[in-house]
Amino acid sequence: MSEHIVFLDDEGLAPSTRLKRPDCAHTWQQFAYTHPDQVVEHLKDATIALTCSVPLREEHLRQLPKLKMISLALTGRDMVDLDYCDAHGIEVSSVPGYAANTVAEHSLAMILELFRRPAAFTRLMRQVHAGEKPHQNIYFNHRIRDVRDKQLAIIGSGPIALRLAHLARAFGMQVLFEDRAGKRPAPDARPLAELLRNCDVLSINCPLTAETYNLIGAEQLALMKTDAVVVNTGRGGVINEAALIEALNNDRLGGVALDVVEHEPLHPSNPLFKLIDRDDFLLNPHIAWSSEDAMQQLMDSAIANINDFVSRDTLSPLKRTVHA
Repeated sequence: MSEHIVFLDDEGLAPSTRLKRPDCAHTWQQFAYTHPDQVVEHLKDATIALTCSVPLREEHLRQLPKLKMISLALTGRDMVDLDYCDAHGIEVSSVPGYAANTVAEHSLAMILELFRRPAAFTRLMRQVHAGEKPHQNIYFNHRIRDVRDKQLAIIGSGPIALRLAHLARAFGMQVLFEDRAGKRPAPDARPLAELLRNCDVLSINCPLTAETYNLIGAEQLALMKTDAVVVNTGRGGVINEAALIEALNNDRLGGVALDVVEHEPLHPSNPLFKLIDRDDFLLNPHIAWSSEDAMQQLMDSAIANINDFVSRDTLSPLKRTVHA
């Protein structure tokens, strides 16, 4: 049997990424991007869907009776209605841990920028060159701090969090993890409130769930040191962005670095852009995952998941529930 495979959104791939085709007999259809109102049309004949960031919800899936498998790439499983898929025999595969190193490196790069300020001083030199700032012998325009001996508090315990901890320890940082409700009894785990009071860096490296939504709000930010920094390369909704803006504007934080926001893609009207001219604020468009190395590994793994599914499906073709 030949599979009809539809890749919903290849625009997220770097030009250097080599996209391999599955080994099975198949037809292939590929789109630059699929808007929500195009999902059903693009997948109407698909047996397998490959998606980077296009959500697949029940309202789409119930109109796709031929669909047997969804291979996720560049995104978490929260982009798919898993309950519906489980009830109707649609397999969902993902690539967990694919970006553990690259996101951890990006998190550390953001921490180093907020502490060492090399990019901020480069912008200052541009202003000096343009005559907008005075030329002088020594510049103290931005505070410079070492990360060695600073305390890094990590919310999360997955591959990215563990890799960040490894890298941070190599820089001499003290690393502690959040222990929410006693679920992580370990010498390096602390309750959230204790972490917030004592940390120099708070790093968000956890998924967005009902439990973590707005986990860090005004009350939690008020516990932190006024020179502590917040870095989020996990999910935007974990931090209440209005509270974060207020805290930074009122000098209750030493810096903020965000690679993710609650509503993506990042729109120019987002209130976070009110902070964009601050040198203690970094805003990236969800690119921590996107190193060339990680992206190639990701796509290879997503295709390998399709190969694995088809080989199992061919050997043992279980009857699935028809979803109308």
